[in-house]
Amino acid sequence: MSIIGVKIDKQFIKDLIVLIIGVGFYILSVRLFVIPNYLASNGIAGFSVFVDFVFGINPALTFFVVNIPLFLFGWKLLSRRELLLSIPGAAAMSLWMLIYEAMGIDGFQFSQIIFAGISDGILSGIGAGLVVVSEGTFGGSILLSRIMEDRWEFTIDRVLFGIDVVVMGLSLVTYLAFPNFAVTLLSCYIFSKVTRFIGRKDYRDKVLDKLYFNIFRRERREKEERDS
Repeated sequence: MSIIGVKIDKQFIKDLIVLIIGVGFYILSVRLFVIPNYLASNGIAGFSVFVDFVFGINPALTFFVVNIPLFLFGWKLLSRRELLLSIPGAAAMSLWMLIYEAMGIDGFQFSQIIFAGISDGILSGIGAGLVVVSEGTFGGSILLSRIMEDRWEFTIDRVLFGIDVVVMGLSLVTYLAFPNFAVTLLSCYIFSKVTRFIGRKDYRDKVLDKLYFNIFRRERREKEERDS
Protein backbone atom coordinates (compact mmCIF):
# COMPACT_ATOMS: atom_id res chain seq x y z
CA MET A 1 0.00 0.00 0.00
CA SER A 2 1.14 3.53 -0.74
CA ILE A 3 -0.13 7.05 -0.06
CA ILE A 4 0.86 9.96 -2.34
CA GLY A 5 3.59 7.74 -3.71
CA VAL A 6 5.00 6.79 -0.29
CA LYS A 7 5.20 3.07 0.48
CA ILE A 8 3.61 2.19 3.81
CA ASP A 9 5.90 -0.61 4.91
CA LYS A 10 7.35 -1.87 8.20
CA GLN A 11 10.03 0.84 8.23
CA PHE A 12 7.40 3.55 7.77
CA ILE A 13 5.34 2.14 10.67
CA LYS A 14 8.48 1.94 12.82
CA ASP A 15 9.34 5.57 12.05
CA LEU A 16 5.75 6.59 12.76
CA ILE A 17 5.91 4.96 16.21
CA VAL A 18 9.23 6.70 16.98
CA LEU A 19 7.68 9.98 15.83
CA ILE A 20 4.63 9.64 18.08
CA ILE A 21 6.79 8.68 21.08
CA GLY A 22 9.04 11.67 20.42
CA VAL A 23 6.09 14.05 20.29
CA GLY A 24 4.86 12.49 23.53
CA PHE A 25 8.14 13.31 25.29
CA TYR A 26 8.06 16.85 23.91
CA ILE A 27 4.53 17.56 25.15
CA LEU A 28 5.24 15.80 28.46
CA SER A 29 8.09 18.26 29.04
CA VAL A 30 5.71 21.16 28.48
CA ARG A 31 3.28 19.71 31.01
CA LEU A 32 5.94 18.80 33.59
CA PHE A 33 8.27 21.79 33.46
CA VAL A 34 7.13 24.68 31.24
CA ILE A 35 3.56 25.34 32.38
CA PRO A 36 4.00 24.86 36.18
CA ASN A 37 7.09 27.11 36.27
CA TYR A 38 5.74 29.89 34.02
CA LEU A 39 8.34 29.44 31.32
CA ALA A 40 7.70 30.21 27.66
CA SER A 41 7.33 27.58 24.98
CA ASN A 42 9.91 27.49 22.22
CA GLY A 43 9.50 27.81 18.48
CA ILE A 44 6.16 28.37 16.77
CA ALA A 45 4.33 27.25 19.93
CA GLY A 46 6.01 30.11 21.80
CA PHE A 47 5.06 32.52 19.04
CA SER A 48 1.45 31.33 19.35
CA VAL A 49 1.50 32.16 23.06
CA PHE A 50 2.88 35.63 22.23
CA VAL A 51 0.07 36.25 19.70
CA ASP A 52 -2.48 35.11 22.30
CA PHE A 53 -1.11 37.60 24.84
CA VAL A 54 -0.98 40.55 22.43
CA PHE A 55 -4.07 39.94 20.26
CA GLY A 56 -6.11 37.42 22.26
CA ILE A 57 -6.04 34.80 19.48
CA ASN A 58 -6.24 31.15 20.50
CA PRO A 59 -2.73 29.61 20.38
CA ALA A 60 -4.02 26.46 18.70
CA LEU A 61 -5.46 28.59 15.88
CA THR A 62 -2.21 30.53 15.44
CA PHE A 63 -0.20 27.31 15.40
CA PHE A 64 -2.50 25.88 12.74
CA VAL A 65 -2.44 29.02 10.57
CA VAL A 66 1.35 29.41 10.73
CA ASN A 67 1.81 25.74 9.82
CA ILE A 68 -0.21 26.09 6.60
CA PRO A 69 2.45 28.07 4.65
CA LEU A 70 5.19 25.95 6.23
CA PHE A 71 3.56 22.75 4.96
CA LEU A 72 2.97 24.31 1.53
CA PHE A 73 6.61 25.43 1.47
CA GLY A 74 7.69 21.98 2.59
CA TRP A 75 5.58 20.35 -0.13
CA LYS A 76 7.96 21.84 -2.70
CA LEU A 77 11.21 21.26 -0.83
CA LEU A 78 10.88 18.14 1.33
CA SER A 79 10.27 14.55 0.32
CA ARG A 80 6.74 13.18 0.27
CA ARG A 81 7.74 10.74 3.02
CA GLU A 82 8.84 13.54 5.36
CA LEU A 83 5.61 15.43 4.75
CA LEU A 84 3.43 12.35 5.18
CA LEU A 85 5.06 11.67 8.55
CA SER A 86 4.62 15.31 9.56
CA ILE A 87 0.82 15.19 9.37
CA PRO A 88 0.38 12.61 12.18
CA GLY A 89 3.23 14.38 14.00
CA ALA A 90 1.26 17.62 14.13
CA ALA A 91 -1.92 15.74 15.10
CA ALA A 92 -0.07 13.85 17.84
CA MET A 93 0.73 17.13 19.61
CA SER A 94 -2.94 17.80 20.27
CA LEU A 95 -3.60 14.15 21.07
CA TRP A 96 -0.83 13.95 23.69
CA MET A 97 -2.06 17.20 25.26
CA LEU A 98 -5.51 15.64 25.70
CA ILE A 99 -4.04 12.38 27.03
CA TYR A 100 -1.86 14.07 29.65
CA GLU A 101 -4.71 16.33 30.69
CA ALA A 102 -7.00 13.31 31.11
CA MET A 103 -4.28 11.59 33.16
CA GLY A 104 -4.08 14.61 35.45
CA ILE A 105 -0.37 15.25 34.86
CA ASP A 106 0.26 18.73 36.27
CA GLY A 107 4.04 18.74 36.57
CA PHE A 108 6.53 20.04 39.11
CA GLN A 109 7.07 23.55 40.42
CA PHE A 110 10.73 24.13 41.29
CA SER A 111 11.91 26.56 43.95
CA GLN A 112 14.77 27.39 41.54
CA ILE A 113 13.31 27.68 38.05
CA ILE A 114 16.69 27.09 36.41
CA PHE A 115 16.25 23.39 37.18
CA ALA A 116 12.92 23.48 35.35
CA GLY A 117 14.65 25.06 32.34
CA ILE A 118 17.43 22.47 32.27
CA SER A 119 14.96 19.59 32.67
CA ASP A 120 12.74 20.97 29.92
CA GLY A 121 15.67 21.44 27.55
CA ILE A 122 16.82 17.85 28.01
CA LEU A 123 13.43 16.10 27.87
CA SER A 124 11.96 18.19 25.05
CA GLY A 125 15.25 17.86 23.15
CA ILE A 126 15.10 14.06 23.45
CA GLY A 127 11.55 14.15 22.15
CA ALA A 128 12.35 16.44 19.22
CA GLY A 129 15.49 14.40 18.48
CA LEU A 130 13.40 11.24 18.16
CA VAL A 131 11.11 13.12 15.79
CA VAL A 132 14.14 14.02 13.66
CA VAL A 133 15.32 10.37 13.75
CA SER A 134 11.93 9.31 12.39
CA GLU A 135 12.47 11.66 9.43
CA GLY A 136 9.18 13.38 10.21
CA THR A 137 8.28 16.61 12.01
CA PHE A 138 5.43 17.94 14.13
CA GLY A 139 5.21 21.16 12.14
CA GLY A 140 6.39 24.52 13.44
CA SER A 141 10.08 25.22 13.96
CA ILE A 142 11.08 21.56 13.50
CA LEU A 143 9.53 21.59 10.02
CA LEU A 144 11.22 24.90 9.15
CA SER A 145 14.58 23.68 10.45
CA ARG A 146 14.32 20.50 8.37
CA ILE A 147 13.65 22.57 5.25
CA MET A 148 16.62 24.87 5.91
CA GLU A 149 18.87 21.93 6.80
CA ASP A 150 17.99 19.92 3.69
CA ARG A 151 18.09 22.77 1.20
CA TRP A 152 20.58 25.31 2.53
CA GLU A 153 22.73 23.17 4.85
CA PHE A 154 21.92 25.08 8.03
CA THR A 155 22.49 22.92 11.10
CA ILE A 156 19.25 22.03 12.83
CA ASP A 157 20.35 23.31 16.24
CA ARG A 158 21.23 26.78 14.92
CA VAL A 159 17.90 27.15 13.13
CA LEU A 160 15.95 26.06 16.21
CA PHE A 161 17.88 28.37 18.55
CA GLY A 162 17.67 31.28 16.11
CA ILE A 163 13.87 30.98 15.95
CA ASP A 164 13.72 30.70 19.74
CA VAL A 165 15.81 33.87 20.25
CA VAL A 166 13.34 35.87 18.14
CA VAL A 167 10.31 34.40 19.92
CA MET A 168 11.85 34.91 23.37
CA GLY A 169 12.68 38.52 22.50
CA LEU A 170 9.04 39.20 21.60
CA SER A 171 7.92 37.44 24.79
CA LEU A 172 10.30 39.49 26.94
CA VAL A 173 8.94 42.85 25.77
CA THR A 174 5.32 41.79 26.25
CA TYR A 175 4.62 39.35 29.07
CA LEU A 176 7.67 37.34 30.18
CA ALA A 177 9.63 38.39 33.29
CA PHE A 178 13.40 38.63 32.78
CA PRO A 179 14.35 35.69 35.08
CA ASN A 180 11.86 33.46 33.25
CA PHE A 181 13.19 34.78 29.92
CA ALA A 182 16.77 33.92 30.86
CA VAL A 183 15.86 30.41 32.02
CA THR A 184 13.71 29.81 28.94
CA LEU A 185 16.57 30.94 26.69
CA LEU A 186 18.89 28.48 28.46
CA SER A 187 16.26 25.77 28.01
CA CYS A 188 16.00 26.58 24.29
CA TYR A 189 19.77 26.34 23.86
CA ILE A 190 19.88 22.95 25.60
CA PHE A 191 16.86 21.86 23.56
CA SER A 192 18.56 22.73 20.26
CA LYS A 193 21.78 20.88 21.15
CA VAL A 194 20.04 17.78 22.53
CA THR A 195 17.78 17.66 19.47
CA ARG A 196 20.80 17.64 17.17
CA PHE A 197 22.66 15.15 19.39
CA ILE A 198 19.79 12.66 19.31
CA GLY A 199 18.70 13.33 15.75
CA ARG A 200 21.99 13.53 13.88
CA LYS A 201 24.44 10.61 14.13
CA ASP A 202 27.41 12.53 12.70
CA TYR A 203 27.08 15.25 15.35
CA ARG A 204 26.55 12.65 18.10
CA ASP A 205 29.70 10.77 17.05
CA LYS A 206 31.68 14.02 16.98
CA VAL A 207 30.58 14.96 20.51
CA LEU A 208 31.25 11.49 21.90
CA ASP A 209 34.68 11.34 20.24
CA LYS A 210 35.59 14.68 21.81
CA LEU A 211 34.29 13.50 25.19
CA TYR A 212 36.26 10.26 25.03
CA PHE A 213 39.39 12.15 23.97
CA ASN A 214 39.12 14.60 26.88
CA ILE A 215 38.54 11.76 29.37
CA PHE A 216 41.51 9.82 27.99
CA ARG A 217 43.74 12.92 28.06
CA ARG A 218 42.76 13.68 31.66
CA GLU A 219 43.43 10.10 32.74
CA ARG A 220 46.83 10.16 31.03
CA ARG A 221 47.71 13.46 32.70
CA GLU A 222 46.73 12.10 36.11
CA LYS A 223 48.84 8.98 35.49
CA GLU A 224 51.84 11.11 34.52
CA GLU A 225 51.43 13.20 37.67
CA ARG A 226 51.33 10.06 39.83
CA ASP A 227 54.43 8.65 38.15
CA SER A 228 56.44 11.87 38.49
